[in-house]
Amino acid sequence: MSNPSVPISFTSTKTQLGLTRSRDWIESLLLPNAERLAAVSFFACLPHPLLLPARQWLQGSGIKVAAQDVAAATDEVTGAVTASLLAEVGCSHVMVGHAERRGAFGETDQLVARKAAAASRAGLTAVVCVGETDTLPASDAAAVASVQARAVVAAVPPERPLLFLYEPGWAIGGTEAADPVHAGHVLRALRDVTAGHHARFVYGGAVAPGVYTRLRGEGDWDGVALGRAAQDPLLLAEVLDELTTPA
Repeated sequence: MSNPSVPISFTSTKTQLGLTRSRDWIESLLLPNAERLAAVSFFACLPHPLLLPARQWLQGSGIKVAAQDVAAATDEVTGAVTASLLAEVGCSHVMVGHAERRGAFGETDQLVARKAAAASRAGLTAVVCVGETDTLPASDAAAVASVQARAVVAAVPPERPLLFLYEPGWAIGGTEAADPVHAGHVLRALRDVTAGHHARFVYGGAVAPGVYTRLRGEGDWDGVALGRAAQDPLLLAEVLDELTTPA
């Protein structure tokens, strides 16, 4: 896992970019900014078929590749992608429990915990996605995220690294990030739940320039997850400036 004194950032391309567009994005935007991205332990979460070519394109850049999902078990199940295979092809992280998967596939907290445990056993860092689906008061949002996180910390040994992504479902793809006071309340609850574990915390959801600075005013966030900003050279540069500016 990354140095806890260094901010961390990553992006997930979902299924937005195919093979050709992914290579264009990596070559035109990520590689020219590789030194700055590596300084914030940046990694890109990509669809499974793109992991091997992306690793080759990014070789030597300091930018890591990660997966967007993993199988919960090691059984030989047709179509499944195991954590050991992801580790073998060079992934450093894998997302588990994204709000879209929880909604579309009915993924439960228990299933997400099993996926996180499988990732951990294979030497990967699980990026555990938590957050409320609908707009809720801060205390209720914190309660939802705490339940989701508690299932994972019960399944993963405390010495194994975990990265928690607080990404409220209502902010995904939107234009308004969570209010910093609201997000800070959730962060404090997550830190309480994960006390004694090797955990870090990032915020995601409508991240644009200025969001990380505002978040830091209400909590000691370790970084931010980028959506559209990771594909826009001007936005990416501004967010990287924020991440690398001392508080």
